[in-house]
Amino acid sequence: MSEPLGWEKYLEHYLRAAERELLRVCPRGKPRLLPEEGNLLLFGRVPATLRFSERGSLTENKRWFPVLRELALKTVEHLVLTTAQDGYPGEGLLWLLLEKGPVRGLLISGRPLPPPPGSLRLASGKFFLPETQTDLRSFLRENWRSGRNFRAVEITLRTPDDLEEARAWLEVARLFGLTYLSPRAQKDLLPFRQHLSSVKRWLRRKGLLGLLRQKERPPDISGLPLEDYFLFRLPSPKKKIGRGYIGGLYPGNFSGPPLALVYAACEHSRRAGGGVISFEPFTYHVLGDLYLDWGDLGAALWAYHLIGEKSPQPAELLNNLGLIYRTLGLPEKAREFFRQALSLAPDDPLIHYNLAGVLGQEERGEALEHLRRAYQLSGQKTLFAEALARELLEQNRTSEAAEVLSGRNDLSLRGKTLLGEILYREGRLEEAYHLLREVCGHREAPPRALAYLALLYRDWRKEKEVAEILEREALSRGGPEIRSLLRQA
Repeated sequence: MSEPLGWEKYLEHYLRAAERELLRVCPRGKPRLLPEEGNLLLFGRVPATLRFSERGSLTENKRWFPVLRELALKTVEHLVLTTAQDGYPGEGLLWLLLEKGPVRGLLISGRPLPPPPGSLRLASGKFFLPETQTDLRSFLRENWRSGRNFRAVEITLRTPDDLEEARAWLEVARLFGLTYLSPRAQKDLLPFRQHLSSVKRWLRRKGLLGLLRQKERPPDISGLPLEDYFLFRLPSPKKKIGRGYIGGLYPGNFSGPPLALVYAACEHSRRAGGGVISFEPFTYHVLGDLYLDWGDLGAALWAYHLIGEKSPQPAELLNNLGLIYRTLGLPEKAREFFRQALSLAPDDPLIHYNLAGVLGQEERGEALEHLRRAYQLSGQKTLFAEALARELLEQNRTSEAAEVLSGRNDLSLRGKTLLGEILYREGRLEEAYHLLREVCGHREAPPRALAYLALLYRDWRKEKEVAEILEREALSRGGPEIRSLLRQA
């Protein structure tokens, strides 16, 4: 049997389990297995070290060590192979990971989807991707960009039983057409998970599917209570539900998972102020908003593209599409949608702001004009004031940047840090010092605030020891960006 793909990423866990086996058979010396260059070569290529953690007789150690080394090699390789599943590390390895504590990651289903390195293949054909092996958001963005068909549930495993719970959530994701079930979505959809088997039975029944957002059911209508929801079937479209309800109906002639569509119709009703609303094309816009709120960009794209130009809120739709493509790392497509949105709503400050954020370096002049416009249209609100000042500072227009922010008492910590940086660059060191000291008194002080305060202590106040303490803290929080800032200064 060939070694499973990516098993070496979990070397320390295999070694820990193999070490326990060796302790059972080794008469003395307490053998240790370590993931470092040494006297073992697993599968002829992965180094490890066997050593004794207790001193013993040199003669006895020499007599036992070659046998123990060979046994260690075979034990580790046996563990790797016997816990594998279809060419990948398998479920057996997951239990070894849980020995060290909870494991957070994604439970993923999708046959065309190639499991990324570090994945654990489960017996059900699904795989688990621990967050220690990759950036989970990067994994999701890459597959959303590629348009791959998959479902993923974000979970934290503490016991083997949690895996079964995660598989049930994966079924909830399927019923709601989700590609990614976030913790926020799990919170909102918990009533459907708690009654999952009953929900699936009601979905198989005939009749018009309906969902109300309240516990009280209409008279003469049987259904399934789901905490604050009521799922039901109407035997005939002519059946009247009555007034005073917030709810939706799914007539059965639209594309998508029925439960997701009736849930969106119910949300459509809530946004409209009540009344039972039958699913219509615009409800795809509502469904896309729900998916976006839940952090599922792939499902949101699907819903928004289905409504297309039929939405009565086209500028909002185009703006949301721009936000999605910006998050996916596709600024060209994002610019296209923001420009279309702006052509429909030229006085919307948020669209000006969003478009400025995706313009390239060669378009900084245009970006500045959009940020000025957003600042003016918003009535000089804080978000837009800080964005405009940041762009002015990047273009070395420090006096204008200072004018935008000075005298405001509503700045965020980042906004105050920005003003402190502007004052520093302007040579107004005492003002910068007092402002940055105030910012650095907060636990959430941005690393740039700590860095500029360190510069002030070092070069202006000549207090080298304080400056060094602040520099260390700034570097620990900000990493390479702060190192570059301090080097330039």
